[in-house]
Amino acid sequence: MFNNLFFYHALRAYIRFWHNVIFYRKVEIKNFPTDLAPNTPILIVTNHQNTLMDALAVVLNVGARQPYFLTRADIFKKDFVRKLLMYLKMLPVYRLRDGMDEMQQNDEIFQMCVNILGAGGTLAAFPEGNHGVQYHLRPFKKGLARIAFKAETAHDWNLNLQILPCGLYYTNCQKMGEKLVVNFGEPFSVRDFKAEYEQNQPRSLTQLTKRMSDEIKSKMLHFDDLPHHDTLKWLTDTEIRKEGDLTNNVLDKAKGLERLRQLNAETYTKRLEETKNLKHTLSKRGIEAEIYGQPKPSVFALVLQTLGLLLSAPVALYGWLNSVIPFSIPFYVTKKLKDKQFSSAIRLVLFALITFPFVWLIQWGIVLGFTDLKTSVLYALSLPFTGYFAHRWARWWSETLQLWKLRS
Repeated sequence: MFNNLFFYHALRAYIRFWHNVIFYRKVEIKNFPTDLAPNTPILIVTNHQNTLMDALAVVLNVGARQPYFLTRADIFKKDFVRKLLMYLKMLPVYRLRDGMDEMQQNDEIFQMCVNILGAGGTLAAFPEGNHGVQYHLRPFKKGLARIAFKAETAHDWNLNLQILPCGLYYTNCQKMGEKLVVNFGEPFSVRDFKAEYEQNQPRSLTQLTKRMSDEIKSKMLHFDDLPHHDTLKWLTDTEIRKEGDLTNNVLDKAKGLERLRQLNAETYTKRLEETKNLKHTLSKRGIEAEIYGQPKPSVFALVLQTLGLLLSAPVALYGWLNSVIPFSIPFYVTKKLKDKQFSSAIRLVLFALITFPFVWLIQWGIVLGFTDLKTSVLYALSLPFTGYFAHRWARWWSETLQLWKLRS
């Protein structure tokens, strides 16, 4: 199955288009190392906040490399999903809740990982072992450190296995039309831990695991003060649209707040209380943090922006009417999910592989039945462009209304 490179590349390119261009407003890839030789084995480790979307964020954005990704086994239950994930080189990891019989398969999976790295391949995984909605890096499991040492020692420390840390940052991990940053750190060698490993293996596992955690934490949005998580997130959201680098703006804001907490607890508490009250007031008016924090346009610019949206409304309406069915079905399907964190992943899969292709094909067939071939072809060509525009127009309209509210 994995040898079908044409299908793999075609599927990855198609899903990457939907993921990077359609589903997210912007995907930014930062600092991916291009100086490593193609046959250098890499173990990519990243935070885990957004279920399957985290894996796709990495798999789809590492250049020519074809990473295998360790992910939770329960999402492989459906035959169609299993085949899709396997084509994208995702490997199941079984947990205790999956049953002892299933967990025994992990030995085979982990040996496969060692073989992949030993052949100069790329492996990616989540050291946290589970996902969580909060912007907080949870304690790591030591399984990846064991795999790394096993791969390196199997080659007498000559493998040159590199650990590549990565921090994923979503402006909102559950919504469509948000921004995603895939922020890579500096790779480091497993051989750096050789002396410690030969003296004390348990301690070397702890040290390598801690190094992974520290590196990832420096590349992601991380809050230690979980009781005030939502207020801190609102404060960092005010940095999203400011000039400069998005990641640096957000991370610098978070680090500044943490420094304030450590140096002056009283001022920190007062700041959070004021922010909580402001957040409540603005939320009642339907104003988002990133809109509140951005530089405000002049009244003249806002008038022109509003007129432009009104003039383009017919195009947006056309796009909405032709896209409302395929767009709505995934949202209806995911309403009943017990774990809402799976919503974005399921919606992306349904958007890209089922609802839009099939519903638009049906609509094209209906138009063809009532018109001629030329008209139906023009109609078909208009669907993706106007559908995309309609989705973006709705967001632009919402943001423009929020800016007017701020001026009122």
